[in-house]
Amino acid sequence: MDWLVVGLGNPGKEYALTPHNVGFMVCDSLSFLFDFDFTLKNKFKGFFGEFSLGSYKVGVLKPITYMNLSGISVGEVFSFYKIPLNRLIVIHDDVDLPLGRIKIKKNSSSGGHKGVESIIQTLSSKDFARVKIGVGREGNVRDYVLRNFKENELEIVNQAVRLSADAVVCIIKEGLNKAMNEYNSLNREVIKQ
Repeated sequence: MDWLVVGLGNPGKEYALTPHNVGFMVCDSLSFLFDFDFTLKNKFKGFFGEFSLGSYKVGVLKPITYMNLSGISVGEVFSFYKIPLNRLIVIHDDVDLPLGRIKIKKNSSSGGHKGVESIIQTLSSKDFARVKIGVGREGNVRDYVLRNFKENELEIVNQAVRLSADAVVCIIKEGLNKAMNEYNSLNREVIKQ
């Protein structure tokens, strides 16, 4: 395995369309684009799939540990495949970005995101790429990220998910700097509200 893409979220249908699950949504988008299936891998504590991109073999992980323990699942895959940190891409929601906005970063703090914090603690490093998807915020953040998207938000979210899948492909094929220049410079929401 040359690359690992991790989409953060919570398992279960009740969480499928919540802001906290946009990482899972991007993994599902990659599954559709590259025609692969996910299999429950107990040793990885998650659903795992893989595809080829050029000469690279890419693993895609959806941890089932629930958000706050995502690092446990990521650590299991890292130990098994010996993937270098510069080949890890974590996709997650960000309440500090407007709904639909994409931002690619590397080597930054968790920003209060418990799933990212769990990964940083498990790997003893924050030196990996992240594709952050803006979900906005309103009211109590904990309640907000676990509620279903409203119907008018879903179109924006679906476009952001597709854009994020493209960003992941760009990181792998063309490098992190190219992807940051291309996607961060968009500096816009996918659709104006």
